[in-house]
Amino acid sequence: SAGCRQVQDLEIPCVEVDPCGDAQAAAEGAVLGLHEYNDLKQKKKPVVTPQLHGSAESEAWQKGVIYAEGQNLARYLMEAPANYITPIKFAEHIEQKLRSFSNVKVHIRPESWIATQQMGAFLSVAKGSAEPPIFLEIHYLGGTNTNDSPLVFVGKG
Repeated sequence: SAGCRQVQDLEIPCVEVDPCGDAQAAAEGAVLGLHEYNDLKQKKKPVVTPQLHGSAESEAWQKGVIYAEGQNLARYLMEAPANYITPIKFAEHIEQKLRSFSNVKVHIRPESWIATQQMGAFLSVAKGSAEPPIFLEIHYLGGTNTNDSPLVFVGKG
């Protein structure tokens, strides 16, 4: 992570990372270390692409990259100012990221739907904002055992 950040300051476009026995951890460290919220900055740091040195652990490396990119997406959404990532922009961003997965369905529910579901507490909190509320539902349809109880996460974007 620290080494990749140093390379980024040198404006080198690509860095090969030695997996040091754990390619997944090396990938996560490299990708997480290179993350920086640049959207609103005048001077952006150059993009550095970390790559696995060698090919012995490419599957573990790719898994680490995917994990880190997921964490960086959460960091991006958290670090963006509220007037930049409004509820609808948040929902649209998530929908766009998940669009390519055939086993994931995204439903963006508007304020009228929220009212018909009698979600009064949710609507009351949303009245404190000029932005209309959005209820985002994400359905994962890829479970291996259809008899398992569903796993549900509830959170605030």
